[in-house]
Amino acid sequence: CYREGETDNCNPLWKTLCNNDLVNARSTDVKLDCMDEETFTTMVSETLCLLPRLTRCLSSIIYRKTKGNPLFVSQLMISLGKEGLLRPSLSRRRWEWDKEKIQFQKLPDDVAMFFTNSIEALSEDVKASLCVLSCFGSSAETAFIKTLERLLKKTLLSNLDAAVEEGLLDNKDGRYHFSHDRIQEAAYNMLNFVDQGRFHFSYGMALADGAGEGDDSILLTAANQLNLAGPEAVQDKSQNVTVANLNLQAGKKAMEMSDFMLAYSYFDNGISFLRKKHWEEHYRLSLELFDLAARCALTNGDIVSLKLLSEQVIAYVRSYEDKLNVLYLVTCSLAFSSKLPDSIQKSIEILRMLDIDLQESRSTEACVQETITLLTTRTDEEILNTRQMTEPTMIIALKFLAKLELGMTQIKPRLVPFVTQKIIELSLAKGISPMSPIGFVYFGSLLSKRGDISSGYRYVKLALSLLDKVGRECAGEVICIATQVKIFVEPIQAALEHHNDGYAASIVAGDVFNALLNTLLKNSCMYIAGVKRVQRDVLRLIGSDEEVTIPEEEKLVASNNSVLKTFCFRNAYISFMFRSYDDAKEHVSKFYDCRENAWANLMATHINTALYTGLISFWVARKSRDAQCWIARGNESKLTLKRWAESSRWTFENKWYLLEAEESFSNNDYEAAKLFYKQAVSSAKLHKFVHEEALAYELAAYFYLELGEMEQ
Repeated sequence: CYREGETDNCNPLWKTLCNNDLVNARSTDVKLDCMDEETFTTMVSETLCLLPRLTRCLSSIIYRKTKGNPLFVSQLMISLGKEGLLRPSLSRRRWEWDKEKIQFQKLPDDVAMFFTNSIEALSEDVKASLCVLSCFGSSAETAFIKTLERLLKKTLLSNLDAAVEEGLLDNKDGRYHFSHDRIQEAAYNMLNFVDQGRFHFSYGMALADGAGEGDDSILLTAANQLNLAGPEAVQDKSQNVTVANLNLQAGKKAMEMSDFMLAYSYFDNGISFLRKKHWEEHYRLSLELFDLAARCALTNGDIVSLKLLSEQVIAYVRSYEDKLNVLYLVTCSLAFSSKLPDSIQKSIEILRMLDIDLQESRSTEACVQETITLLTTRTDEEILNTRQMTEPTMIIALKFLAKLELGMTQIKPRLVPFVTQKIIELSLAKGISPMSPIGFVYFGSLLSKRGDISSGYRYVKLALSLLDKVGRECAGEVICIATQVKIFVEPIQAALEHHNDGYAASIVAGDVFNALLNTLLKNSCMYIAGVKRVQRDVLRLIGSDEEVTIPEEEKLVASNNSVLKTFCFRNAYISFMFRSYDDAKEHVSKFYDCRENAWANLMATHINTALYTGLISFWVARKSRDAQCWIARGNESKLTLKRWAESSRWTFENKWYLLEAEESFSNNDYEAAKLFYKQAVSSAKLHKFVHEEALAYELAAYFYLELGEMEQ
């Protein structure tokens, strides 16, 4: 048994059949042709025990996919059964099938190979049209094929419909699909390697010339075709610039869609089409391609490519201003590579080159008062209506300053007010830039941390309003910092969702760091609100010995004061929850030793810090000889929470009452303590802080146990 076309004169079986007379062997030739459609419909009807009118739609689809070949019919129907597309129904007591899915079911490999071989039997026009379609992948929209017909001046649709009749293509929902990848591959391989590049290039240029304004899909398809052809397909030197420009536009469109991997590939291909001496002959085009490719490389975490691209720009730019964009990206990469001090130092040096001095010799208090005085001369409405900044050098300078805000917050918090003041000062003097909201939101956070929450709340709302005017390039960071202030005014449970907006805005802008920061701070807020527990602490609470380790934790703790402070607080908190007195005292003491360099901004983490350092301090006071020192520390935390409760009773009232109770307990004022414990429990219950309701009950239990009032 053999298939037609699968044997030749050298095949042993064929030789034997040709020499039957010599070996006295008898054979009978039986030729099995493909079934016609009517016969095939009858076969399917009898196989499924259903009337032909019921199976005709199924048999029609299978016939078109197999051309009635019995072997292929058997393979395809077995495949449909295995995938559940053809199945028995117990409720209906008959076979049923999914017509839509079967229509798009890929052919088994043997069937696909059969169809692939049948391409040779098609007319030259149909084969040529299949070749055109194969250059655009496995499928294409009918509307796009019509556009291609118009631009190439070729008949395509009628030829593709003929291929559909032959089973090589499917036409469904306005798209032509190859029935199998092998068919598409076979159609594409009808072109030799040189012709493939030539056709890709001609299709790309035709689409580029015919792309209408705002027709992004045609633009991207044109760029893809030209990039598949490669620079070696270019015959006219002027086309190199055309293709590089087209990739530049395609890359910008991909960035607008937040697909920075795709955008980088367009910019990289655009650079590959540039000819030698492109920096001299096409300077602006070269600079823009390299700048944007470097930005995408940073977003994608490709530091190696960023380094190579930035070196090229620095080597060939004509002015210091032209290298500022890549210098900014380099400082960002240093910060992301755990070299934050180097990033800050480099940014300060660049700002000095631009005659921007932070004047760090002044006191922090003087700097804050100067900023307050500066802002009192303008209303919020006047600030919102300030003219736009137009000077390119100042715009990039504010980017450096905005990057310094977050970096200095972590390792040089004393200098944050100076950076904030400079952003606000330049924004009011030179015009509002896309980075101006950063200055106002950090100033609002700074004022809130200093105790003026109402003024801080005003400025973070102003920063959010500025985003609508200057764009959302820095929206992720602004929303993140603003939300941390909002939770000190609004119910924390309601403010949580703002971090989702910050995350989305960060992703759109390609700001991975602030996307992560919004996620981290949302989880922190959820923890404070009792919505979600942190995995590490849950493991501890259930008695697990598993410890989540942080790579290079010791190095981070030693080099970054903010990390050290957080590390000490975390250990103190865990020790307190497990009532490990000695460990809690040791870790909270270390926390107080390093808190002088605390962040200048008001953050949600400060809520738990104030609450639990206060609780630990009062606990230590009751057991320590140095009681007054610890009571003073606890009282400081209590007054902080009381001040915050004035702006948001919802979030802070129960915490303040709990510290009042603990302080009264430490001062032996037992009647007052009983009252405050009850108020802490009821306030936590009313404001939906179930975890802090439980904590208040637990601490009250220790209190009554100490008094010997077991019935309580």
